[in-house]
Amino acid sequence: MRHFTRTEDLTNKEYLEILRRTKIFDEGIARGENFTHLCPGKVIATEFFQESTRTSASLQAAMVKLGGGWFGISGIKGTYLETGEEDLEDTLYGVAPLADIMAIRHKTLDLTKFAGEGFPLPLINAMCGGTEHSIAAVGFFYTVKKYFPNLSKVKMGIYGMTKSSRPAKAYLKVLSRFKVTFYEDPVVPELATPEEIKKIVKKNGAKHITDKLENFIDQVDVLLVVEGLPQAGEDPKVVDKFNENFVPINKKRLAKVRKDAIISVGEPRATTDGRLVALKETDNDPRMIEKEMCKNMVYTNMALITYLLNIKIK
Repeated sequence: MRHFTRTEDLTNKEYLEILRRTKIFDEGIARGENFTHLCPGKVIATEFFQESTRTSASLQAAMVKLGGGWFGISGIKGTYLETGEEDLEDTLYGVAPLADIMAIRHKTLDLTKFAGEGFPLPLINAMCGGTEHSIAAVGFFYTVKKYFPNLSKVKMGIYGMTKSSRPAKAYLKVLSRFKVTFYEDPVVPELATPEEIKKIVKKNGAKHITDKLENFIDQVDVLLVVEGLPQAGEDPKVVDKFNENFVPINKKRLAKVRKDAIISVGEPRATTDGRLVALKETDNDPRMIEKEMCKNMVYTNMALITYLLNIKIK
């Protein structure tokens, strides 16, 4: 049984297979093709024990477009977890007979370990634990590759608290396999990419360079502005230091970004001091890819679901 509990679960060849399928769904739906014959009667359980807006919706939409259906949890309110009558494991095993595949979001669950203990369904990491946002990396990977097919020549800038960003850490792990070069301005060194992620990037043969945003903003093909909230447990003094030194992205700063570059702003984009990592005045910049990536994640999720369920796509 296949799972996608972390980015390491797929080989480079498998990532390219996921992208091949994604392209078929993306271009096919644009032409008006229907793919509901692929998963009729199949059900995905979206078990989200933390808040989610885009990820849960994209998984549910993906299964509907494949001809299946979904059920799920959004938080613990109204469940036996809320009353303390049931633990997480019992909850997940309790609904497993009702589904064919399951996507989970949970603050602390080690999904790789959980899958290894013999869970009966294919599992998808929809952001479990503090390490990475696995399926977001697939959506980002596909979107970037649509614009820049030769990833080995791509320069990607990262601005913000990468240490706290599960999507950004997943992006680094996947795109470094395909030799993307990374430039990072974490604003304060304490919130830079963790050393273990940098080691993975280096092992994958990619480059990671730490510098000030102003020194690379006009050079990169892709600019990622990281979401603005720290993970729980981060030192408040470090967060205050970040807020003191962080300058939001505005139209003036975007004017320095290349016209042919693409820009991704992590969401939610609020900071702890009530600002936004990118001001609303930047929302209509044609280089912004967030809405496009949200749509693409439906197609990458369709690809991932069919792959994990061993459904052939020609």
